[in-house]
Amino acid sequence: TQQLIDTAEAARRDFNNADRELRDMERELKQLQESLEKDYGGDSVFAVLQGQCFEYTDNEYVYKLCPFDQCSQRGKSGGAETRLGSWGEWTGPDNDRYSSMKFTGGQTCWNGPARSTAVYLHCGSDNVLTAVSEPNRCEYEMHFTTPAACQLNPPSGHDEL
Repeated sequence: TQQLIDTAEAARRDFNNADRELRDMERELKQLQESLEKDYGGDSVFAVLQGQCFEYTDNEYVYKLCPFDQCSQRGKSGGAETRLGSWGEWTGPDNDRYSSMKFTGGQTCWNGPARSTAVYLHCGSDNVLTAVSEPNRCEYEMHFTTPAACQLNPPSGHDEL
């Protein structure tokens, strides 16, 4: 009977390992499918920001922007992270749609709405979170500089030989 018990335990262990691997693969497949469905701008120029996070520190807080994922803040002296919103959509004007992002559904404020964040993108040589403010209660504003926001202006007119 001990041999049966050992065989059953080995089979259970093998099954659990295979089941864990299957769940890991399913989770990875789901993440890849979600990534493929996201709008990364013309020619997917903003795709390079997926999976990266950028921080900005002021006198009180450390703010974190993870494009296409979430925004958060935590106290400089530590403590829990407060979600300022999850990736929502591009919110730039029709002629420059990819100039701003909206993150919604963050942690609810005390007696207030759920936190949200507007992120304004600026052309620059490096990926840098340059400023964060809270212009209205529970509504945050971030300014992010990235080469991905730099647009190449097509030449106007015609070329002379």
